[in-house]
Amino acid sequence: MHFRALSPAEIAFYVATYQPLDKAGAYGAQDWLGLVGIDRLEGSYFNVMGLPTHRVWPALAAFQVGGARTGLPTQ
Repeated sequence: MHFRALSPAEIAFYVATYQPLDKAGAYGAQDWLGLVGIDRLEGSYFNVMGLPTHRVWPALAAFQVGGARTGLPTQ
């Protein structure tokens, strides 16, 4: 994730208005700061935002317990 240069006023607004200390990296990409500050995202949006669901789903679908399939569709 790449941020544009933020002004001191923008940073102060974010710190005063949002709760940066309850977030990994002190910002939420889905919050105001992400909306106005992020100018480029590389890679999977879901991986950046948290759980890479596009990778977890196939792994869950292929997971077997006691030789029986979980019943999850693979596609």
